Amino acid sequence: MTTRPNGNWCLVFFLLSACAGSRVRQNPPSVPAPSMPNPSMVPTNVWTFSYAPGTLTYQVKRSAAIESQSDSGSRREVSTNTTHEVVLLEAVMDTVYFTAVVDTFSTATQGVIGPVQPVQLPIRVSGSLISDSLVFASDTLSNSCIPVRSALVADLHNLLPNLPKTLSTGLSWRDSTELKGCQGMIPTTAQIIRSYVVSGAVEYPGFSALLVQRVDTIRARGDGAQQQHRISLEATGTGNATYYLDAVHGRVVHLVANADLNFSITASGHTSHFRQNLKQDFSFVR
Repeated sequence: MTTRPNGNWCLVFFLLSACAGSRVRQNPPSVPAPSMPNPSMVPTNVWTFSYAPGTLTYQVKRSAAIESQSDSGSRREVSTNTTHEVVLLEAVMDTVYFTAVVDTFSTATQGVIGPVQPVQLPIRVSGSLISDSLVFASDTLSNSCIPVRSALVADLHNLLPNLPKTLSTGLSWRDSTELKGCQGMIPTTAQIIRSYVVSGAVEYPGFSALLVQRVDTIRARGDGAQQQHRISLEATGTGNATYYLDAVHGRVVHLVANADLNFSITASGHTSHFRQNLKQDFSFVR
């Protein structure tokens, strides 16, 4: 049996950082710090950042390209996706409560990925950002695997990073996240080590934005079954992200994230190898 990256497998790694629950641990093993960019900087300073209560609306564009590294002939498949998401934040003392809703989820595929699964919208999740942990309310999650909900959970991990309250040019820190969920119908655990650095202020349309860069080290594995076949998967890779923060209004106004993954899928004793490139663009609408 040769395992192909069909529609489910594309979403598996397209949504690798999605989860049903997560734990953030500070001070993980050392990883390379992001390189310092050289944009046109405005004068450096010290900024105070905290998430402001209110409603945030984002348009998210994703692109995932999978390339087989097992077959004699090269095969490359692409999936693109656009979502519209609304995030409501409430701040109480040192806790930020959030409710997020996906009301648009549109996916297009190329190659032999197969038909896109129908999506029932809207989908909602809620939870809180407490200290260094993003915690999701159990009543908004379930044991079933819903790719759109998984995407929304992953997006919240990106849009609500754990940031120090005081940020200054050159400041760096690290954390790690363990994500447990299901990919396809396979229970999967991913460990992501993230390294941040504050690059300074840059000119953004209409105001001065604070630029923060992130580098990720990704490792994931899972075991399960599909169509009576036992399946296991392993993935490793790296990623990077660039944040544009509005420190005055306490929000992320733009985020660009990329990841390169090498993964293997073993089914019925046969192992197939793939490489995937992921691109995500989060734009604040209002």
